[in-house]
Amino acid sequence: MKQEDIWLGIDHLADQVGVSPARLARMAGLDQAVFSAGRRRKPNGELRWPSMDSLAKVLDVAGVSLGDFVNYMHGNPAARSGFKLPTLSLEKAADEQNYDEDGFPTGAGWDLVEFPDVQDPHCFGLHIKSDQYAPIYRAGDLLVCAPGISVRRGDRVVYRHRKDPTGQGGLFIGTLLRQTPYTIDIASLVGDDVETIQAQHIPWLTRIAWARQ
Repeated sequence: MKQEDIWLGIDHLADQVGVSPARLARMAGLDQAVFSAGRRRKPNGELRWPSMDSLAKVLDVAGVSLGDFVNYMHGNPAARSGFKLPTLSLEKAADEQNYDEDGFPTGAGWDLVEFPDVQDPHCFGLHIKSDQYAPIYRAGDLLVCAPGISVRRGDRVVYRHRKDPTGQGGLFIGTLLRQTPYTIDIASLVGDDVETIQAQHIPWLTRIAWARQ
């Protein structure tokens, strides 16, 4: 998410409401110039970040949630249908029957929710139901995984481990440190632990492309 994405979202939201950005600001009780072109850039020409307070006020007056505002950053959601994102809780998604051999979601167990258009048609969402990965991810967060996007060192990833220390397979979240044809090094999101896993024990690993918090 970049500054220009949010400014574009504000412009599209104003269009949807049927007013100018200045009028939208006034409706929210803000200075009408808060979204003007002059206020959007710093003296050196770089884009500013809109204040969260101003954004929250215009979303409130427009009756749009922060999550739904993402649609406006990618165009007018009223003019297009959103992507149907398959979602499951992290715990239920651990069942290997929910994926094909490439790690793409399959079967009838997935819920489908409207989501902004995405580059990877194989994206799927995982709902976090506990604070196991706090403070990075907390209960209620939705992680959007993109198995069709290449994974790089330093990316946060979801991976399937066929054999964890308890002898059971499952899904886990960590940070990719190193990947070779034989081993994969993954750092824990909580603490400083680093685990080296035999590559044959990880049938698939996917990048977390976005998190709705």
